[in-house]
Parts: sequence; C-alpha cells; structure tokens
Amino acid sequence: MPVFWESVLAIFAAIGFYSLLHVVYEIIYARLLRMHGSAELTLYGDGSEAASEQLLRIALRMRKQYLPGLSITFVEIGCGEENNVAKHMAARNDIMYLE
Repeated sequence: MPVFWESVLAIFAAIGFYSLLHVVYEIIYARLLRMHGSAELTLYGDGSEAASEQLLRIALRMRKQYLPGLSITFVEIGCGEENNVAKHMAARNDIMYLE
C-alpha cells in the first residue's frame, strides 16, 4: 500500500478515536452535571406578549431535558394586564414571578 493511503487511513483512525473519546466524555460529564448541577435563569419581559410565553416554554423545555435543578424567575417589566400569560404559566410550572 502506498504511503499516501496509509497516511489517509491513519488520519481517519485518529479522527475516529478522538470522536469516540469525545462522545464518551460528553456522555459521562453531561450526566454528572445534570444529576448534580443546578442553575438559575432570570427572564425579563412583558407577560402579556407572545415572545415572553415562548421564552418561558423554551426555558421549561431546557429544565426538563438538561437541568432538572434549574430555577426560573420571570420579572415583569410590562403593565401586567389581565391576560398575563406569563403569570398563569408561572403559577402552573413552579416559576417565580416578580412584578
């Protein structure tokens, strides 16, 4: 086999070995972080806007998938109208709501 093809195979083998080690490291480290880690997320917005609802839904999904210990706080910077979606979501999903 020519030297060129041996070099190409060696490069692919090195990349594959590195990828395997990286995946194993990510699985182990992410699992340890998820089990023992905690974080705090503070969101600011107008609770009656659709963008705030979307932010809260994304934050809830991240808490469910990656960090069960995530504490979410929503700070109301709007007028706090009667159809405040963020306030209702906070009451249902263990989110701290501050006016």
